[in-house]
Amino acid sequence: MHKSRLLAFKGEHLLVLEKIGLKKQYTFPGGIQKKRETDCDALIREVEEEIDLQLNRKDLTYFISRRNITKDKREVYKHYFVTTKDIENIDLLEPEKFKRALWIPWYQALEYLDKEDRSAVILYCEQFNEIN
Repeated sequence: MHKSRLLAFKGEHLLVLEKIGLKKQYTFPGGIQKKRETDCDALIREVEEEIDLQLNRKDLTYFISRRNITKDKREVYKHYFVTTKDIENIDLLEPEKFKRALWIPWYQALEYLDKEDRSAVILYCEQFNEIN
C-alpha cells in the first residue's frame, strides 16, 4: 500500500489534521494511492477531498518515502511532499474522520504523530537547522 502525505509549513507552524477519537492524534492531509495513480497525483486528489485545497505538481516538492511493516505483515510506504504554497482557508470536508485542521508549532505536534510522520518532520526540520 502506498500513501502520500503533505507537509505544509508557515514559518515554524505545521498544518495537521486532528483525528476523531478518544486519544489525541494528528496526521497530515493525504491518503492512499489508487491504481494507475502516482504518489503525487494521489496527494493532489486526497488534499482536495480532505481540506478543499487545490494543488498542482509545481506546488509540491518530493521530500522522502518511509517503509513500514504493519502488525499483519503488510508493507506500507508513505511518500512525503512539501509545499510552500500560501494556504489561507482550510475547509474540513471529512468531519467523520477529522475534528479540525490546525496550524501548530511543529515541535508541539510531534508527540501526537505516528512514528513515520514524526520522523519525517524531524528530518525535514533538521536539514534547515530548526532543531536546537
